[in-house]
Amino acid sequence: MILLIPVVFLAAAALVMFFLFRGLGVALPGDARWSGHGWRRPVVAAAFACAATATAAYSWGAMGLMSTVAVAQDGGADSAPFPYDHPCREQLKGAVDYDVQFLTLRTVCVMGDGTRRAVDDVPQGVRATAAGSAASAAVLTGILLATGASRARPKPASDADDVDPAIQ
Repeated sequence: MILLIPVVFLAAAALVMFFLFRGLGVALPGDARWSGHGWRRPVVAAAFACAATATAAYSWGAMGLMSTVAVAQDGGADSAPFPYDHPCREQLKGAVDYDVQFLTLRTVCVMGDGTRRAVDDVPQGVRATAAGSAASAAVLTGILLATGASRARPKPASDADDVDPAIQ
């Protein structure tokens, strides 16, 4: 698991840079593809910025969880049921197992009586930033999709277009 941390970091950095460069390309003047789009241009740039923020925050939290798993799998002396610096052992007494949830970015400790309690492994601010930025990017993209395509729509045919010019 520890070997995945550099891979996740590099992939996240590449994705964040992609979103940032795309957003800057839309926001800065001079791109002929975005001239004359009015309010769409800043909305697209904001959607890219939100996507970059969500990617950075989520990957930071995921790397923190991967390091937690690496610590738990480290083993060694005084590691039953967890090493001394595992969040379940540091924050709770009586934890016998743990579960890592990457979707919600949290570690859940299983107590001796079977109850499950979440620990503050990934800071709440990181989770809130990832969720809020992803939701904002989704809403902005939904607004852009709901208002129609940015390219010109074909003009509807009228009855006058159906007449052969040779007859007139």
